[in-house]
Amino acid sequence: MGKAFNYGGNTLEERFWSKVKRLPQDGCWEWQASLDTQGYGNFGMPRNDGTGRYIMKRAHRIAYELEAGVTLISSQHLCHTCDNRKCVRPSHLFVGNPKLNMADCSAKGRLGDRSGENNARAKLTYEDVKAIRESKLPLSQLVVQYNMSKTALAYARRGKTWRGL
Repeated sequence: MGKAFNYGGNTLEERFWSKVKRLPQDGCWEWQASLDTQGYGNFGMPRNDGTGRYIMKRAHRIAYELEAGVTLISSQHLCHTCDNRKCVRPSHLFVGNPKLNMADCSAKGRLGDRSGENNARAKLTYEDVKAIRESKLPLSQLVVQYNMSKTALAYARRGKTWRGL
């Protein structure tokens, strides 16, 4: 994991593990220090550029790297078998990729309904789609009204998208 750093008599590993609470009930080892906006643990790692500055890394990635003796590349996802974002227990982590991560998420029922208005990227409402399907106006006029592409509106009108209506 790089050269050994000394933090007031503690090594990087000692400093890292001092911020972990081992929970007996579910076996998770929870990060007790700072969290990022998504709820994952953050840990300041010294940069290797000699400046003495730090870079923030996700705590579960550091735990895995410390235990496995490897350095993960940025494209490698580190997934939790326990679904606990604060967990840094290496045996609860596995290396994956975006596709594997989403398959794991789906298999555990954590994706939820992402259709129609529940889709974060939806620009239409159910009422909009109903009105588009009932409208006799040409798509060229609907493009102006809804400020969307002709293709997107045609798909919604024909039921290629918004199938749940």
